[in-house]
Amino acid sequence: MTETRPKALVTEAPAADIRPTAPRRLLVALIVTELMITFALATPIVATLGLKVQEIAPDRKEQVLATVMAVGSIAALLLNPVFGHLSDRTTGRFGRRRPWIAGGLVVGLPAGAVMATAHSTTQLVLGWLLAQAAYNAALAALSAVIADRVPPAQQATMSGLFGAAGFAGIVPGLVLVGTIPGNTTALFLIPAAIGALGAVLAWLLLREPAVPGGGAGRTGKAVNLRSVLGSLLFDPRTSPAFTVVWCQRFLLQFANALIGAYGLYFLMARLDMSVSEAAALVSATGLVSLAGNVLAAAVFGRVASRTGAYRALVVGSGTLMTTAMVIKMFSASVWPVYLATAVAAVGLGAFYAVDLALVLRVMPDGGDSARYLGVFNIAKALPQTLAPVLAPVLLALGSDPVGASAEKNYFALFLGGAVAALLATALTPLIRHPRLVRD
Repeated sequence: MTETRPKALVTEAPAADIRPTAPRRLLVALIVTELMITFALATPIVATLGLKVQEIAPDRKEQVLATVMAVGSIAALLLNPVFGHLSDRTTGRFGRRRPWIAGGLVVGLPAGAVMATAHSTTQLVLGWLLAQAAYNAALAALSAVIADRVPPAQQATMSGLFGAAGFAGIVPGLVLVGTIPGNTTALFLIPAAIGALGAVLAWLLLREPAVPGGGAGRTGKAVNLRSVLGSLLFDPRTSPAFTVVWCQRFLLQFANALIGAYGLYFLMARLDMSVSEAAALVSATGLVSLAGNVLAAAVFGRVASRTGAYRALVVGSGTLMTTAMVIKMFSASVWPVYLATAVAAVGLGAFYAVDLALVLRVMPDGGDSARYLGVFNIAKALPQTLAPVLAPVLLALGSDPVGASAEKNYFALFLGGAVAALLATALTPLIRHPRLVRD
């Protein structure tokens, strides 16, 4: 991640923020749009891709799922900052963000159809690539609306509500999986269709001023191949606090990704469940996760807004995530799984309550908010690429000392997650920035 940028970009005192208080209508529109994007994008991740792979390649499901998830995550990793960069430079009567949000949600519908009708790994991969491109275009622009139009005094509260919406958006998919676990076609098409309807809502409610210019957008710089490739990079030396927060999100998301995509298979192996039984428990624990995520994100977002204690909340969330991983290491029955889910839900919810507000304070200035938020989102997408590669290695380390089946070592998998969460917590003292004056 190396890019030469003027040091004045991060050393000059920031200008006084004169943005007015964001209206309630804007905040509600942001939250609802985030809900719809998450519903459409997360449902395949948490269960539907796993169920589809079970149909296509039951004898090689772990390896095939790892391939599908890794390819899609690489696409998300590359495309989120690129679409953010393009959004920063977009001009026209409809503004910089709205066309990308609505367009991404619309394109997600044919992507869902491609996956729903897949009879081969190749078709499933192509559909998932298209879905990742579509929804990452929408996500990159949506996050930037907060940077553009929500003043600092509201950002922590908005970060919490935005995080809660992101978690809540997962639940409809979990309910669908628990209700119709055998109908993978509907499980792909329903979230994609709801996402497409969200495009209408976003277009009507997320209106913004026209952006005049000849392709340079607010930054005054034109789009070219060099600028697009450069949107993937940043110089850690000129933004050390941004780098640390980036690493923390990466590590916590890596811990979550190590076990998230294999949740269905874990229940089948460790608790000796059938596919339908495991899918039902995934749905039930998803509801527990929703309660913890939403409550923690909403509550701790307000706490951070009033106290400015961003770093203290990061420490608490990392500690809870580590604890949840340890519980799962030894889980051999249903109730420890529920307990680990609840602890992890509060921990992850607390982190996502403050991480967006935190990064908005420490990221470089210069009019490239969507681009830097896209780079920040690499820390969320990259673990989804690396975890499927590393997970089979951890699963193959000897035998699992806990549970009905010792064939796959889920103990080692969760130990890897615990180490990642612990490292994220240990980085917190390195977050130092002039805008963090109360923590």
